[in-house]
Amino acid sequence: MKAKITDTKIFCSIFQYIARFIEVVHFDVKNDVFRIRSIDPHDLCYIDIVFYPKFFSEYSVNKEWSFSIDCSRLASIFESLNSPEIFLDIKDGRIEISAGERWLSTFVIKWLRTDVLDLPEPNPLDYEVMLEVSTKDLADIIRKASTVSHEIIFLAKEPSELTIMAAEEDCTLIIKPLFPPFKINIRGSISGSFFLNYLKSLKHFIARCDSAKIFIGNNKPLRIDLMYGDKGIFSFSFSHKKKEISQKERRERKIGASLPRISMKRFILYIIQLSKYPEGVNSELFEMAGLETKGHDNWRLADILTLAYKDEGKIKLTPLGEAFVSLYEKDEKKAKEFLHVIAKETITPYRVMIEKIEKPVSLENLCQQINAYLQERNYPPINSQDASTLLEIAKWCNSLKIKSGLVTS
Repeated sequence: MKAKITDTKIFCSIFQYIARFIEVVHFDVKNDVFRIRSIDPHDLCYIDIVFYPKFFSEYSVNKEWSFSIDCSRLASIFESLNSPEIFLDIKDGRIEISAGERWLSTFVIKWLRTDVLDLPEPNPLDYEVMLEVSTKDLADIIRKASTVSHEIIFLAKEPSELTIMAAEEDCTLIIKPLFPPFKINIRGSISGSFFLNYLKSLKHFIARCDSAKIFIGNNKPLRIDLMYGDKGIFSFSFSHKKKEISQKERRERKIGASLPRISMKRFILYIIQLSKYPEGVNSELFEMAGLETKGHDNWRLADILTLAYKDEGKIKLTPLGEAFVSLYEKDEKKAKEFLHVIAKETITPYRVMIEKIEKPVSLENLCQQINAYLQERNYPPINSQDASTLLEIAKWCNSLKIKSGLVTS
């Protein structure tokens, strides 16, 4: 394979940026595509870089190759090149990178491996949200969010309501489009929190591309496709694997367990007071202060809703919990909508209840409808106490009402 590159800035910079979190890159060199793939050592970021033949000034492939190379080595080499033209020559077992004006420099790099990369193609996912924004706007959002937190939170609600947040104990950032100059498609309601570290590393590279497509979904990776005209697509998928595992563990612990008996007024007070202890607090202290029950019901609900977690025995707010408190202090209505979205994502019977209420039904009939759905999916049934807790949450979120013994939306 031989290729000539004149768009050297974008080609060289991509290796310099991804080398900050990627160790080894895998190349698939074919007649119709020049592809670079990898995944970081922590399984948090999957990259899929595609250059089409028209990106190159010259591109010829007499044999298709698949091989891997040390990414940091490539990043160092490309950083040292200032020539307006770079030449690639791929041969069996090595790649030659040449450049020069008055002096010709040729780097010869041996492949690390020649077998097919043991990295499966990403599964096709049905995302609930897709928006298309300018790369300048996306880079600006990343820059602002990273000044506040190491995580970014996306909230969306059909037909076109979008909120982006970042929160820490003493600062909250809320971003909303005023007059969306972009395409946006939303189905249902979603919320998701993702690490910003890798996005922060890529923000300058993102700004060099033409446009960005962002895909967000409940319990799905955040995927960003950067479009480079008709010459290439640079795709990055950022996993929230740590949260997925945590939520899976929560679900496994709660199979067959009842929801806690709570008062939402006292629960909200519990969450607000918890925000005043960034280093965490023992449940016994809140119990002595009358903020917690003997059965630790408020903690149990906060855990289910992913608003709080335990760290060495102390209870702390998650980034979603911090965002909820910040939103509650500024706009109670928005906080109620926020909690409603979280409850739908984390409590299956709650989501079923919301979707089944199309007309007034009795409490007994409501419980029957929910259990019928749960039984079809081999989920444990709820009891009257569980239904009472679901209704308590829904009433506080203004998503359901109870009148004359009937439940209505």
